Amino acid sequence: MQLTTQAVERFKGGQMEIQNQNEGYMYRGEVETIAVENNELRVKFAWLAKGEGFPPIPQKWIKDDRLDYAASLEIYSVSDIGSSGHDTGGDSRICLNSFIVGETVVLFPRNGSKLDPAKVEGLQLAQA
Repeated sequence: MQLTTQAVERFKGGQMEIQNQNEGYMYRGEVETIAVENNELRVKFAWLAKGEGFPPIPQKWIKDDRLDYAASLEIYSVSDIGSSGHDTGGDSRICLNSFIVGETVVLFPRNGSKLDPAKVEGLQLAQA
């Protein structure tokens, strides 16, 4: 599957999860902007949280100040992994895997799985 800006634009307003079991990190955040430029996936988050206690499963989520993410598509395989399941549903997700860096990235559409920002320690969102 070839990623293009047009293919990933539908994830704007959705969420992205980044995890690496070998390095022991998991992040989840809301996608503010997303594009494919120079064979890189570039994401700016509206907010980002780090999962404490991963692996195996985060025990709590803590605000993280890094709001920019980039991944070279040369070292990631990309696949459509379907919806989030019958409980959550939503449109199809895209998964990126890199065996080189050991990272897995999942893009969730706006109507897919979400981490509730109210459950993120230290995150203060402006009320709309």
